[in-house]
Amino acid sequence: MQKFVKPIVVSILLVISLAKLDSSAIAQPKGEQWLDLKNLDIQPHLPKYLLSRKTVVLVSVPWSDKNPNVRADWKALSAKAHAAFKRMKIDPVAYYYMDDVFASPDANASIAKEMEKREIKYILALEQFPTSSAGVESYRITISGFNDEPSFISERQKAWQTTGPDLDVLLTDMRKDVIRAEMERENYLVPDIPEFFTDANILKGKRIPTYAMDLKVDKLVIPKFKKYEMEDSAALDAITLAKIAAYNNEVEQKNRRLEEIMIDYPLEYELSESSDDRDIYNQGHQFVLLSIHGTGRTVREMLDYEIDPYETDYVSIRSGSSLHTLPVEAVVYKYYVKHVYTQDVYLGSRWDADLTWEQALQNFIFHMKDILKVQ
Repeated sequence: MQKFVKPIVVSILLVISLAKLDSSAIAQPKGEQWLDLKNLDIQPHLPKYLLSRKTVVLVSVPWSDKNPNVRADWKALSAKAHAAFKRMKIDPVAYYYMDDVFASPDANASIAKEMEKREIKYILALEQFPTSSAGVESYRITISGFNDEPSFISERQKAWQTTGPDLDVLLTDMRKDVIRAEMERENYLVPDIPEFFTDANILKGKRIPTYAMDLKVDKLVIPKFKKYEMEDSAALDAITLAKIAAYNNEVEQKNRRLEEIMIDYPLEYELSESSDDRDIYNQGHQFVLLSIHGTGRTVREMLDYEIDPYETDYVSIRSGSSLHTLPVEAVVYKYYVKHVYTQDVYLGSRWDADLTWEQALQNFIFHMKDILKVQ
């Protein structure tokens, strides 16, 4: 009987360890689409405890006029808004770029957990939209309670919102609403300048700058792009339902393209509906292919690459070994492999991030085949 003790103990330890892993199986759209897929219950009054609780600001801006692969200056917009928030006695303890909190499922879960740990009460979304064909800018400010989940705000959740072409006017009107509300104030130490966060703790195991040799014998799990799953479709209006349908149609197209690209992967793999570590492990698999999306600098920060603050461009090695130079602030995709039990991450031996997920995936497959000597 004694010879069975060790395997049983190991199995129990594996189950306990996987139960502690931070992973999100929730489908999350990119930041720029995140709020539009929520059918919020817009209220005329600001949240009751806005001046006595902590707030996190999620910022979104259009692409730069100078470079379509680079975001406009979101920090300048944040600084302008922060000065107004400080006068209102709101306490924005952290500013994130909206897409960065959705850079990957692990980044999303890590940032949500950090917000929960810091006892964040409210999410404030500050959005600047592209100039219309008539040359008109548009801004939107949305405030709602933080739901302590990676989704940040739930569908049909109560929220305050204002939209218009002039940010100064929106902020002035918002301040008037704050004064009229006569809220209890406890935020006395509001910082003078916004505090920006561009990193997330997503590496839980060893960071390995090469490819996993075990992929020659172990199957690689490829999570499909996930459709947006509605919490309560009966509560959604027609406009939101149409946006969700369009989003899910785009997901179907991406998954067809994913299947086409993976034909070039020379080893065993399996497409999966889930990216959850426990699901993958329970199905008998060890390795999962993941992607992360953000500026080159942000992606390198989250994956613990060495950052040179004076570097202006990164050289990406594409499939075929051609070199492609991109600004550090260009928004890119990067693929890597994670061992779901140990959480060790295999980043590859070459910087292969690229402007589209398709090209980044092709880069990953090409270099992995080259280094592992598999065809």
